[in-house]
Amino acid sequence: MYDECATNTKNHKNLNCLYNKKAPQLTDKTGLDILVKAKNLIISSGANATYTCCSTNQLKTLQSNLQLPYQYLSRCPACFSNFVAMYCEMTCSVNQSTFTDVVKSQNVSTPDIKMNKNETYVFELNYTMTNDYAYSMFRSCSNVSSPSTNTPALKLLCGPYAHNCDAHKWITYMNSVSNGLAPFQIDVTFSDNSSVGMNYQTGKCNETQLNGDDACSCNDCPSACDGPPPTPPTPPKPWLICGIDGYYFTMICVFAGFCVLFCNNSFLYLYQISPPHNITPIPLSLDKPLASDDELGLVEKWGLFLENCLQSAFRKWGKVCATHPFVILFAGIVIVGVCGYGLRYMTITTDPVELWSAPTSQARLRKDYYDQHFGPFYRLVRLVFTSFYYPYTSSTDKSDQQNITFGPILDKAILHEILSLQLEIEKIVTKHGNETIGLNDICLKPLAPFNNNCTVLSVLNYFQNDHRTIDMTAMTDGGFFLQDDYHDHLMACTSGAASIDDATKLHLSCLGTFGGPVFPWVALGGYNGTKYLEATAAVITFPVVNYYNDSKKLDRALAWEKEFLSFMKQYVLRNGTNLTVAFSAERSIEDEINRESGADVMTIIASYLIMFAYVAIALGRFGSCGFAGTMVDCQLAVGLSGVLIVLCSVVMSLGIFSYAGVPLTLIIVEVIPFLALAVGVDNIFILVQHYQRDSWRPHETPENRLGRVLGEVAPSMFMSSISETVAFFLGGLSTMPAVRTFSMMAGLAIFCDFLLQITCFVAILALDSKRQNANRFDCVCCIKVQDKEPTENDGILYRLVKNYCAPGILSRCFRPIAVCLFVGFACFSGAVLHKVEIGLDQSLSMPEDSYVLNYFDGINNYLSVGAPVYFVVKEGQNYTNPDEANQICGGTGCNNNSLIEQIARMSKMPNYAVQTLLPIAYPASSWLDDYYDWLKPQSSCCRYSTTNATETFCNATVVSDACTPCRSAEESAQSSRPSPEEFIKFLLWYLNDNPEMKCAKGGHAAYGSSVKMVSEGNTSQVGATSFMAFHTVTKTSKDFIGCLRHANEIADQISMNTTAEVFPYSIFYVFYEQYLTIVHDTIFNLGVSLAAIFLVVFLLLGFDLLSAIIVVGTILMILLDMFGAMYLWSIPLNAVSLVNLVMAVGISVEFCAHVARAFAMSQRRTRVARAEEALAEMGSSVLSGITLTKFVGIAILAFSKSQIFKVFYFRMYLCVVLLGASHGLIFLPVLLSYIGPKRRRGQGKHQALHDESAKLHNDDAFSRNIMNESDPLRTRVVGGNVPVNH
Repeated sequence: MYDECATNTKNHKNLNCLYNKKAPQLTDKTGLDILVKAKNLIISSGANATYTCCSTNQLKTLQSNLQLPYQYLSRCPACFSNFVAMYCEMTCSVNQSTFTDVVKSQNVSTPDIKMNKNETYVFELNYTMTNDYAYSMFRSCSNVSSPSTNTPALKLLCGPYAHNCDAHKWITYMNSVSNGLAPFQIDVTFSDNSSVGMNYQTGKCNETQLNGDDACSCNDCPSACDGPPPTPPTPPKPWLICGIDGYYFTMICVFAGFCVLFCNNSFLYLYQISPPHNITPIPLSLDKPLASDDELGLVEKWGLFLENCLQSAFRKWGKVCATHPFVILFAGIVIVGVCGYGLRYMTITTDPVELWSAPTSQARLRKDYYDQHFGPFYRLVRLVFTSFYYPYTSSTDKSDQQNITFGPILDKAILHEILSLQLEIEKIVTKHGNETIGLNDICLKPLAPFNNNCTVLSVLNYFQNDHRTIDMTAMTDGGFFLQDDYHDHLMACTSGAASIDDATKLHLSCLGTFGGPVFPWVALGGYNGTKYLEATAAVITFPVVNYYNDSKKLDRALAWEKEFLSFMKQYVLRNGTNLTVAFSAERSIEDEINRESGADVMTIIASYLIMFAYVAIALGRFGSCGFAGTMVDCQLAVGLSGVLIVLCSVVMSLGIFSYAGVPLTLIIVEVIPFLALAVGVDNIFILVQHYQRDSWRPHETPENRLGRVLGEVAPSMFMSSISETVAFFLGGLSTMPAVRTFSMMAGLAIFCDFLLQITCFVAILALDSKRQNANRFDCVCCIKVQDKEPTENDGILYRLVKNYCAPGILSRCFRPIAVCLFVGFACFSGAVLHKVEIGLDQSLSMPEDSYVLNYFDGINNYLSVGAPVYFVVKEGQNYTNPDEANQICGGTGCNNNSLIEQIARMSKMPNYAVQTLLPIAYPASSWLDDYYDWLKPQSSCCRYSTTNATETFCNATVVSDACTPCRSAEESAQSSRPSPEEFIKFLLWYLNDNPEMKCAKGGHAAYGSSVKMVSEGNTSQVGATSFMAFHTVTKTSKDFIGCLRHANEIADQISMNTTAEVFPYSIFYVFYEQYLTIVHDTIFNLGVSLAAIFLVVFLLLGFDLLSAIIVVGTILMILLDMFGAMYLWSIPLNAVSLVNLVMAVGISVEFCAHVARAFAMSQRRTRVARAEEALAEMGSSVLSGITLTKFVGIAILAFSKSQIFKVFYFRMYLCVVLLGASHGLIFLPVLLSYIGPKRRRGQGKHQALHDESAKLHNDDAFSRNIMNESDPLRTRVVGGNVPVNH
């Protein structure tokens, strides 16, 4: 063959002339220049002459036809040289007759062929080549990547064989006229005999080529990599001891050892073994008080002084409040009103970013950096389709005659139905102000203004969203047999999504209407491996443009999304559909959270109202039988006032912070009233019930009595309130916004609650006392009854605790059992501590009836790729410097440890599915590598014309002799990298060049927003840049956290090899970063809270170190057991549960501090007696004040529609109350009975106990109720009629 004689009018390709003579000499300079660009592949003869079987016209055609393969393969010089040899040898070799054979030729024009010369032309050729060449060429190209699509280049160049491409299939397709590039049909025959086939000596990809080209990069040639391929890290082996979980084994040993030692010591402590059959009981520790003040140490003296000061101060203050109740109430109302006025400035934030990510956190700063430089990540409107009504179908793959299975979602009827819905969605419009907003106004348009079609990532875009295209078929001549239909088109497009011609008889493009490819792993789901055609789900994604600090434009998107959601909610109610549709918009989660909060308002209100009613009723006394007596004694107004004071404290806290401009969160609004009610009501119960049980002293005025009672009780209230306040304020050191704000507001609410209790509530109690003394009705004070006898009624709950619970809990048999049970559960909790899940399943944040739950299920079950991840290179990297550019790129000449290389290695690491340790699914797209390919003179992508000294960019579609390459072949041969001036100048053209048939490397669509250009005077520089990869599928919090952690590790490793800093960014990082440090944050917050409680208890209990240790130790056990309960009840550790744990610390103080102080103040002669007295005195108040109150409220939460309420509020609150009550009312008294602090120096009315009979020397005496009618303490605890004389 020689020269060109005809043109195929269908594909506009030229046909060669039949030529059976010797190869002529090539003398044309243009032709010789093309040969130079072809790397001297043509066989030369003679000293100064070049003989070829191709003319200059053929060389021009060859150069044009090779432009597309050149753009994809030239990044690996060996690959492209080996590939070009196949066509150069066939076209120009002087020995072409030895391996080519003309099959069909003719000398006449046809409707499809127009003759240019009156010579015979060839329109079918047989080409024989050796297997050695074919396999060697394929090996050198099989790993060459396409940076813009994150896929191997052969996926795009192997046509319908892309899913199982090999050397024979690739070469056969590239020489078939069906590919749209071959000028005529070339039938390739492969031979093992080198003497009968073309056997060009190929170059290896890891070696420098004969023409001086460098070896291919590691990314394109694995054999060029330094060292062995990466392997996934070995997962840590489970810690086993004797085949048992190491944590379980250790805790079992600890528990067993504790039980042995404890039981042995308890036995020796209780009994002294004498001769057989003679067991003499010995008394418990007498804890004798000191004989005189002189025996007190310095610490004891300071503790006694502090205790006396507190009692005296509160006694005097109580008398003032009781004497001037109206003044106190008026002042309190004014202060509450002033603070509450701040609520008019209240704002509530529901933005998850503001809630869970600190403004100074790493992920937040990176998100802000990305948004400022590249724009916010686009908003997603997505639908997931499934159909269980249609069976699997099959079709024959014409390329290898294999039977291919198609999933039910790819049935033609289903595709038509999906497309109809898609087109309906695209037509949705809504009114926003004076505008009519449609999808076209807000969607992503990567090729605008040249192509204004919206990006729609849908399998229907393989058919350009056209019903007629789906129905297209190609029939044989005569129309008797079906050749190709939509099945064949789907096979081609799922194999090569970027194909412009599907290489079927249909000759359809696979590109979407927006001008880009739709990758099958994005548009299809529910398949195994890469068997895309077996998909059981289809995914349609509409990317909507997001805006940074432009609320007006963002509101337009929000308005359209709202209309879309309304449309879809109506669509799913339609009858006659074969589809199951799950859908979501970017605003869906926030909308549903807000709806959930609104739906649960009534549940929360009902819970609080029931608790309020219980408190109001439980605080009263109902000892009188008659109605009149009951109305006088009930104290309903006192109970309601106590609840109102709790609410006022919450109002004060929220109002003060609203003045400061601190936004509230739904967690604060929902949790703080619960917390304040738990803490405040407990103190109110203690104060009221202590006042009810107290008896009048001789000649004592009501004001003095109330002051005295407050002096006795307020130190305990003060200790618990201050402990919680300090603990919560220190919790404000947390970096997590929601936790920090909650802690600060909760601490202030508790402190305000305490202040109102010792002021306004004492005043109300004084007024109520006057009402009772005047025998007036409660709440209806105008009604007065006749004088009646004072009612003495200690209450059923108090008598139950005093007479039954306290003696039973502190009995000799039960105490060791209780200790072993509590320690046993603590050991179990310690064993499972590391098994508590970390994270928050996003489905838990949705209501049970939310449509978003179906969407989450669809994404988890069918989505085949994770979220995009961008590796951002901050400004400072000088890309015009080849050395610094080589730190980033992944092509020839780039460093083997460059950014692109390292990401590519991670994506190719084997056994990911088994190890589940790696974060990257596909390599990163690289604007820099595509830019270098775009600059190459052979690609004809970068050209410009000069008019009047003005250089104008020539797109590849421009046909003009005035357009010259940006860089000449000689310049490119001397240096593959442009000069600094050329780099910036041509980069601006590249970023505005749209990809098309003749130049697929244009950077506008793929990289228009990936490169931030910075202007410096009259010049421009490259600022921040990003490189996009994809995460693997992420379904659980563990997956998200793992991807974030490993992406950070990859970026840190890359930063070590680059001049500038590199960091990863993905849309979910800002939400999951908290889990990287959640364990540290939990330890810090709880540790700081416990330390604060220890310090306050130590000081306010009179420098009682042992009591402080016991209280903090008990609270620590409650927290440890909370983690055990979280494990058993599947409650994960996250910001919400951390808030509840911090709250649990505060409530635990209420359960423990009052009992511990009552024990410390008791003057009974043994620890058991003191513990029993403390439990009897404080147990009923704690039980009725916290436990029963919370049980009533918590029970209502079980009926909430919100899953997050059920898991994190109902379950956790129930655990807090149960564990707090059991530890505070059972374990703590038992522990104090064993190791509680010694008795203190007797004071005042307790002095009589110092001389109490020492005759009680055996346990039989202790088995009697220490609070019997003759007990002198009854005057303090019960309120008997026996006065204490001083």
